[in-house]
Amino acid sequence: MAKLNILTDKRIKYVFFDIFDTIVYRNVQPEFTKKIWANHLTRTLDLNVNMLDLYKTRNRLEMEIGAKNEHAGNDCEFTYKELIEELYHHYKFKKISFKDFYEASKNLEVTIEQNSQSVDEDIIKEIKNLKKEGKKIYCVSDMYLSKEMIKEIFKHHGILDYFDDIFVSCENLKNKKTGNLYNYVLDKLKAEPRECAMVGDNYSSDYETPKRLGIEAVHLKRQSKYEFYDKYLTEHETSNVYACLDELSKTSTDNFEHAIFSLYVFIEKLYFELIKNNHDEVFFLSREGEYLKKLFDAYVEKTNGKKIKSHYLLVSRKATYLPSLKNIEEENFDTLLKQYSYITVTEFLKSLNFSKDELTKIEDSFREESRELIKKLKLDKKDKKNLKAIITDNFDEKIPNFQKSNVFKQLKDNKVFKEIFEKNRVEQKELFKKYVKEMTPSKRICVVDVGWNGSIQDNIQNILGSDYEVSGYLYGLVSRDFKAKPKNKKGLIFHNVPSLSSNYSLYYENRTIFEILLGASHGSANRYTLKNNKVEVLLFEKDEEKKIYKNVVSKIQNNMFNTYQKLLDMLCDGFYDLDVVYKKINQIHFNMVFKPTKEQLVFFNKIYHYENFGVFEFTEFNLKKKLTWKYYIKENAKFVLRHKVFFYDTFWPVLKLNNEKLVIPKFIYVNHRKIKLKMKGII
Repeated sequence: MAKLNILTDKRIKYVFFDIFDTIVYRNVQPEFTKKIWANHLTRTLDLNVNMLDLYKTRNRLEMEIGAKNEHAGNDCEFTYKELIEELYHHYKFKKISFKDFYEASKNLEVTIEQNSQSVDEDIIKEIKNLKKEGKKIYCVSDMYLSKEMIKEIFKHHGILDYFDDIFVSCENLKNKKTGNLYNYVLDKLKAEPRECAMVGDNYSSDYETPKRLGIEAVHLKRQSKYEFYDKYLTEHETSNVYACLDELSKTSTDNFEHAIFSLYVFIEKLYFELIKNNHDEVFFLSREGEYLKKLFDAYVEKTNGKKIKSHYLLVSRKATYLPSLKNIEEENFDTLLKQYSYITVTEFLKSLNFSKDELTKIEDSFREESRELIKKLKLDKKDKKNLKAIITDNFDEKIPNFQKSNVFKQLKDNKVFKEIFEKNRVEQKELFKKYVKEMTPSKRICVVDVGWNGSIQDNIQNILGSDYEVSGYLYGLVSRDFKAKPKNKKGLIFHNVPSLSSNYSLYYENRTIFEILLGASHGSANRYTLKNNKVEVLLFEKDEEKKIYKNVVSKIQNNMFNTYQKLLDMLCDGFYDLDVVYKKINQIHFNMVFKPTKEQLVFFNKIYHYENFGVFEFTEFNLKKKLTWKYYIKENAKFVLRHKVFFYDTFWPVLKLNNEKLVIPKFIYVNHRKIKLKMKGII
């Protein structure tokens, strides 16, 4: 750099460098780092303070403390600790000590600066050359960050060792603008002005003032950077964020692409929950987790906050169920049979993930045993019928209340079943534990899934045992036990335990769409095996699922990701009223599930979903009933007189009402929900 040639003059022994826009640049407008800080701090500490208010209060306190210090004979400066102490007392935070508040504020400030900066390699190259010539290199900056905070930032960038010392205005209550900081530095170094030179981007503080004091100076022109900062500030104005969000909500949603808005909120909430709970890594559960991980990684890359590592865990209810069980003498199979009480022997055995050969061995043995049981035991007609079905190779006959049936009892006592069960259970358990250890040495495992009951998380905890702490975050938590208190499990968008979230009736509606839209590029995890001393996950692939992913789901996901990237640009580290943004996104979701377009309804009726645990079948969503006037009158009457019964067999009431052409009930249902959600302030 030609301008810096003057620094090689032998009379110059000490070279001072400004920091910001000299040694490092920011990828955001400088003042915006404080806005990001307000955004992150309010959420990380659950401060119950609006980020807009926190930022404004901080700025006001900075001016007040600076004025007070100036009145006391110093420059208009303040120490970082002074500022945070005033903020703490202003808001009278009771849930957090000042020590913890200060540490969180300081650490966050440093993290944001580290991640929003890039080093000017040309300047560093010049500094290296000057060091070789024996010059002493110092940082002299007007800044509210302390010397220790600056050192942490420099250490992160790998440039700390290039500087002999750092002088910051806030620590000395003296700044460059008045010249007092320069005089302080000269006094500390016992240096003459003519032996020194200053390099910086601020014409007044870094050039005119040192020149006036007899210090050589070099002014760096950073016009293109200033233009970038101005543009950034304009684009990220709060009103602009709201306008862009409104504009995005008008884009096509024929295939439910607007689900990406609430998925953005989920990822954002997930990120801050992980920060709050000091997680450095997170595990996304297949298969819905494949796309969720993509969204999360994009968020982490975009944010200037803490970086969190993500893993992808190939799991399924089927693959994790058997290794999560106890030995056969203690196991009652509650988690399977309470949900699927009306199943066949084959479905039960398949859920335990036995191979075809193992299934055949068990069935052959049980068939022979059943012949003897009919002769020996006194059985009622139902049990006799079920056992006779086994004898005649009819393992596919549904058995009501399977868990309490004689068939189940006798199957558990079958020697071949017990041997195969125990062998597989122990083997799969050890392989899964090894699979997790290959990914992380940590005993703190945090998993993420779309929902709904968190049964895979429970399975993982049971497999890994009490040595591990397995916590989980779900898009929605829908427990079958309303009185349950889920341990280490949280629904971030909606939940019905430990209490009913205020937005439950909005997001519970047609949650199946997320299982479809979050389809994966691969099959379901089937079982774990060992290859070259590494755990390999065998997948269960269905041609129908591959086809629907390739032709439909992947294209929708690409469209959603395009919108997601625009949301990241606006909202990630943005500066806005969180309640306003979330309410807008709630409204977008309401329109999607309560006011679906004709194209959305056609799409949903054509789509299907495969269930590979408990029952093994494809679910198609299209209506197969023939509509007649008699049926139409009956359904209208049922809607009015037996409301709960009417919706008993549906997961998306609006679809049922639309398919059955129940216009008035649909109008009543949608507007009733709308009024309730408005009264709660959800939309």
